[in-house]
Parts: sequence; structure tokens; C-alpha cells
Amino acid sequence: MSHRPHLIFIAGFAAISVAPVANAQASTPTASRPAAAQPAAGAPRPVTRTDFSRNLDTNYKRLDTNNDGAVTEPEIQAAQARANQAVEALLVKRRAEVFAKLDTNKDGQLSAAEFNAGSPLPQRPKTDSAVALTKLDTNKDKKVSAAEFRAPPLANFDKMDLNRDGTISVDEQKKARPPAK
Repeated sequence: MSHRPHLIFIAGFAAISVAPVANAQASTPTASRPAAAQPAAGAPRPVTRTDFSRNLDTNYKRLDTNNDGAVTEPEIQAAQARANQAVEALLVKRRAEVFAKLDTNKDGQLSAAEFNAGSPLPQRPKTDSAVALTKLDTNKDKKVSAAEFRAPPLANFDKMDLNRDGTISVDEQKKARPPAK
């Protein structure tokens, strides 16, 4: 049995956790940072363990929709459904943009029906919330506590923080990326 859906689920939430940190740092007034330390827009930025941890807590609260301090399989299913809907909406938007680009003379000869028939949405792999629950629920109580939710991504953070200074530098981020194929 493949663990890919679980890994995608966890990786997605880890990515969601890091993006707000980078965005928050990007919106920090530039006067407070030396000019040499300002990375280019969209460039990787150092991430502190504190900020990473704060974002994990925020994402856990988003998952725990009934605010009972535990994430259950239905809450994971709901989060996966929301993520799938967002991806599908993005794919539909991109498809519309491609159609507009292909219809270069804007005469409408490439109809939307023809375009949709010729480019169906890709089939997304089915996700299994039970697998995610099993992987995260280390004490097997059918619930995911905040500590269980935080443990895998924080362990990965600690692996990436090679010099153990509580910040994943841009260099450490680059070293953690798999080699390009």
C-alpha cells in the first residue's frame, strides 16, 4: 500500500506552514533589515523554528474545526476535500487562461466545448484519510493531538536545521531539496 497520499497531505500542510512565514518576512518593512540581507521577491528566506511552530499551530487550529483539541478522520477528510476543491478551481482557471491564449485571433473558433472535450482535468489520486490518521495518531486513540500533528514536521525541521541554530537558512533549504532530475 502506498503512503504517497499521506506524504502529500503532510507535505502540503508543511508547505502551507512555511509560506506564511516567508510572506510575513517579505512584508516586514525594509527599513528594519539591512539592504544586503533583503532577498529578492519570491526567493527562499530563512525560517525560524519559532515561526515554523507558530504556523503549525495555526494549521492545526484550521484542521480542528470543532475546537475540541483533537483532529479526527472526518476533520482530515474535510481538509482534504477543501484542498482538492482549491486545486480543481486553480486547474479550471488555468485551463481558461490557456484557452484565451490559444484563441490568438479572438474569433472564438476554438470553442469552450471543444477545448474542454480535448483537455479534461487530470485525475487526481484518491486520498485516504484513514492512512493519514494512522500515521499521525501515534497513540492509536483515533484522534490526532496537537503534539502528534506537530511531531513529524518539527522532526523534519530539525533535520533541515543542520547547525541547530533554530533557523533554516537559505543554504540549509537548498541542501534539503532533492537533486533536480
